[in-house]
Amino acid sequence: MWYSIKQSLLPFIYLIFTAITAFGIMAIENMVWLQILLNTLNVALYVVIITAASYKDGQAALKVRLANDLEREQIIRTGEMRPLRLKEEYKPWKGFLYGGIACAPLIILLIIHTILVSINPTLIGAGAIASFIYLMIYAYVAFLGVIPGPYTHYLTLLAVPVIVLSVGIPYILGAKKVELQQERIREKHRKIYGDNK
Repeated sequence: MWYSIKQSLLPFIYLIFTAITAFGIMAIENMVWLQILLNTLNVALYVVIITAASYKDGQAALKVRLANDLEREQIIRTGEMRPLRLKEEYKPWKGFLYGGIACAPLIILLIIHTILVSINPTLIGAGAIASFIYLMIYAYVAFLGVIPGPYTHYLTLLAVPVIVLSVGIPYILGAKKVELQQERIREKHRKIYGDNK
């Protein structure tokens, strides 16, 4: 579990940077179109950075799985127990898990917010914290002139698909690239050595 939390730190840390940038964009007055444009670029930059990092993570994870497979073959051949790096090994769902963990603070804070607001509609502290951390999404509420209230904080949940897909899909695509490279290598070996090697 700790490895998964570590892998989700990058998407979460960059959320803080995008929140600070979005906060600065919100300070621009009387130019809603510019605010929307700049914040959209802010979100796009976040997605590009997270996508690139996750793509590389997928490649590295598949290489670990290939190395583990060689070790497993040795274990079967010799019976000798060999160390395997199972936590780092590629599984298609892991990228989505990492993105989901980066969204966990949002979901926890909104659950607390729901409980507090059901007791007293003025207790919006947990929702406000969630909206600040995920401000790259919540900022659109301010730009579009929506009056903030206890229920507008739920719009921040739009960050969940953005983050989960930005981490999960590139993770799989990175692994697919390594699989294709391995297939090309196997094909070259077949051409050179025939089917026996």
